Amino acid sequence: LEHVGCGHGLKFTKINTPFEVLLIAAENSRMKLPIEKIDKKTQLQKESTGWKKIRNYLRKPFELEEGFIKNEPDYYTAVYTTALRPKFEELFTTLRGSIDNYFTPSERSLLTYELLSRARYEYQDIQNGDTSGRPYQSLNDREKLQKHWATMKKFYKYQPLDLIRSYFGEKVGFYFAAVGFYSQMLILPAIVGLIIFIYGAATVLTDTPTSDICDRNGAGNYTMCPPCDVSCNYYQLHDSCIYSKISYVFDNTATVVFAVLMSLWTRLFVELWKRRQAKLQYDWDSIDFEERNEPIRQKFEAKYPVSDPPYINPITRVEEPYVSFRKRLPFYIIAVIVVLVMVSIVCVTVFATVVYRVNVGYYLKANSTTKEYAGIIITVTSAVINLVISLLFQIFYYRIAKKLTNLEAHKYQSSFDDSFTIKIYLFQFVNFYSSLFYVAFFKGRFFEYPSRYGSGLGDFTEQCDPAGCLIELCIQLIIFMIGKQLINNAIEFFSAIFRTCTKTQTNLKQWEIDYYLNDFDSMTLFDEYLEMIIQFGFVTLFVCAFPLAPLFALINNVIEVRLDAWKFLSKYKRPVAFKAADIGIWITIMSGISYLAVLTNAFVIAYTSEFIPKTVYRSTQMDSTSLVGYVRWTLSAFNISDYSNSTKPEANTNVTVCYYRDWRQTEYPHEHTLTYWEVTAVRLAFIVVFEHVVYFTVYLMQWIIPDVPKKIQEKIDYENYIAQQVRWTSSTIKTQLKNAVKATAVVSDMNRIMTADSNLTESQKDDKNDNTRTPHSTDEISMMRYKN
Repeated sequence: LEHVGCGHGLKFTKINTPFEVLLIAAENSRMKLPIEKIDKKTQLQKESTGWKKIRNYLRKPFELEEGFIKNEPDYYTAVYTTALRPKFEELFTTLRGSIDNYFTPSERSLLTYELLSRARYEYQDIQNGDTSGRPYQSLNDREKLQKHWATMKKFYKYQPLDLIRSYFGEKVGFYFAAVGFYSQMLILPAIVGLIIFIYGAATVLTDTPTSDICDRNGAGNYTMCPPCDVSCNYYQLHDSCIYSKISYVFDNTATVVFAVLMSLWTRLFVELWKRRQAKLQYDWDSIDFEERNEPIRQKFEAKYPVSDPPYINPITRVEEPYVSFRKRLPFYIIAVIVVLVMVSIVCVTVFATVVYRVNVGYYLKANSTTKEYAGIIITVTSAVINLVISLLFQIFYYRIAKKLTNLEAHKYQSSFDDSFTIKIYLFQFVNFYSSLFYVAFFKGRFFEYPSRYGSGLGDFTEQCDPAGCLIELCIQLIIFMIGKQLINNAIEFFSAIFRTCTKTQTNLKQWEIDYYLNDFDSMTLFDEYLEMIIQFGFVTLFVCAFPLAPLFALINNVIEVRLDAWKFLSKYKRPVAFKAADIGIWITIMSGISYLAVLTNAFVIAYTSEFIPKTVYRSTQMDSTSLVGYVRWTLSAFNISDYSNSTKPEANTNVTVCYYRDWRQTEYPHEHTLTYWEVTAVRLAFIVVFEHVVYFTVYLMQWIIPDVPKKIQEKIDYENYIAQQVRWTSSTIKTQLKNAVKATAVVSDMNRIMTADSNLTESQKDDKNDNTRTPHSTDEISMMRYKN
């Protein structure tokens, strides 16, 4: 077929793989195939009828339309071999109604791809036909997915994971299963976070410290010391009124409870996903796939067809391509050095942003028009700058990481993906989280007191606003999280559209249209996983600073799932349906983030939030609920006369005392007061208690919740039992056993005869060795048979 659309002179070849050829490929790939149907009666769950009705009623609005997916029977599977074929043949024609439908589309595609790739042919996947408004029964898989999955009209419906896996394969199926499960788990924290936000907004006007800061006739009239020596001006405490109001909305007593719940939620999500993943592994026959069945990367085979010296696989005893670790070690060292250099560059950009914040802050606070909003302006602009730099670095670093990983000569795709993932994630972790860590744990911690700002750390320092640093962390998190999601979604949408070749002809066949779609490579799915994991870090690491983070993540994911579905079906060629055992190293990364989130939330509550100082202040008051006088309690006085000529601010003031946020003595040398050490001790104690309580609960949770559900483990054990029974009852095994028994009997006869020979006299031995004599005894006949 000649085509003159985006290209010229194209010809398409339709390939059909016979059933017997697919069986040979399945045997060579050690693929698991259906061997026995599961009796539904033995799989009924022991639960009350009342609970079933309630559960079905709640799930009904979100379930897929009846008839959308065929209700196929469940079945046990086993690794297919020719010797066990009689046991598999029972399901060849009865499983899906026809022998041609025994293999799913993804299995047929994968096996055909493996056959063609090993034969050194070029493979071009062809997708199904276009969509139309026909009933379910007449729609092919692609049409079903386009009409009832890849559309925002069905955003509230469950995903057809089995159909996704059947069409795209396990590798893509696990991604959509993971992001779907993650979105479901976000519903509860999204609701709780919204309630906490509403509570903070509703009670902000009743908060005593906030009212004191905003009171121009009270504490708000305090003259605050300049945030820097010489060039900075004095300002009034009420200039932080807006900051303090916004800060209270996100930093109140309920925030601490939310931090505890989210610390537990992160681990609960990981544990429940392991169970969900185990169920999918069993249903999709991918348990331990990579360890047993993973083929060698084709690019590795092409680059290293033979090994020098020859390498024999110790398991298969077959010669394979091989590159020794000694040859790969220099490239590993280069990769480590490059990653460290890139991380250092990111840290330098964070430092440059700090310099920007300090210098711009001087000018804004010196201007009477902008000084009240200087803090918000600086925080927003610096966060935007950080975000833009991070996105630019991301594009540049991807190319470097991919080249480094290719040089490492990974034999299997899983090890290649893991190595590439580690490089990218380490860089992205620093790229997107470094500024958040700076604001949360370092900003405003290294200054002493007026006239000694920046002592030992250079000529400048950056302080927190009198309202605290938490609101600054919140703004930074909002811009990074929401801004990154909006930009990524926009880039995905428009790049998917504009990268697709424009077709001027209207009479093209579907396979011609599909030919010009974007290539679906390993990076396509990698980018989607990375986006989810980066978001997971935003939601968990600093969630106490922004309780609405789970809600925004949930909204984004609902859109993201349908956008990815539309993109994969309409703008990308159908990928080869590669099998996968799980989501790979991403689950390890999420597990690490979940443990780190416990520590970060504990430190944010202890050092960035106002919770600990307020708790200590309440303990010193007769009324344990009162915060009257709290603002003055957090401020230290400084005599302006203590300024030296080299540090004295250029601006004039009529007051003799200014205030700054700390617990120090008024008289020189301005040592920390006892209150400072009390607050510090309580902060450290809170971190220890918080961490121990949460981790103990986590370990208890891990002990109670097994990674593999009991029901699935029973199925796995029974499936292994069936496979073992089939092997022992097969005709091939029986023949081998009979031959082994005969051989054992002959050897036993030989041993008995040789023992008898050792007891004969010399004359008897001579008589027995006489070949002219006809053997009469059974032993002699057996010995002759053995010699023959």
